[in-house]
Amino acid sequence: MQAIRSVGHILENYDTNSKFPLFGFGGKLPGATQVSHCFALNGNIYDPEVVGIEGCVEQYKKAIMIAPLYGPTHFSGILA
Repeated sequence: MQAIRSVGHILENYDTNSKFPLFGFGGKLPGATQVSHCFALNGNIYDPEVVGIEGCVEQYKKAIMIAPLYGPTHFSGILA
């Protein structure tokens, strides 16, 4: 969370509406049998934006309780 705040407060200055699409990687979603390699942290894949860096931190706190970290995580599909 410290890293999210540190980097986020710098990036926030370059964003005009302070809305950030927020995704999780390597989490086990409720009801899933396998790890999810990319999912909207707010649960809305069609509108994954969160307002402000503190909104990002709060959403991360909520998401980690619902979709705990799980592995293995594969980033190749996201980076390609």
